[in-house]
Amino acid sequence: MSKPQLYLLKPGYGTEANMFCPDCALMEGFFVYHPHLKAQVEFIYIDFDRPRAALVELLGVELQNSPALVFAEGDLPTGLARSTQTGRAYINDGKAICRWLGQQFHGMVPS
Repeated sequence: MSKPQLYLLKPGYGTEANMFCPDCALMEGFFVYHPHLKAQVEFIYIDFDRPRAALVELLGVELQNSPALVFAEGDLPTGLARSTQTGRAYINDGKAICRWLGQQFHGMVPS
């Protein structure tokens, strides 16, 4: 089984390049608390502008929100959503990603 890919928006977007995604920042904070879990996922930083080609290719045009934890083709953890276009399992909510990672790897989970 290969590592799930965690897609995060690069900070510094917007007209003044002074914006960041709060849910992506939540993910960064999760890994500050759990640095040993960084090895469990592949981090991929993407641009804010849409279409977000990497996510469109993996999940379809309707599922290009970030953060997104995307699982390898054929890796279908129990209870996770699947893209209707590609069949890939994914989680695209920051707290849900933290909760899943914490439960899977015996770490903390958000309240």
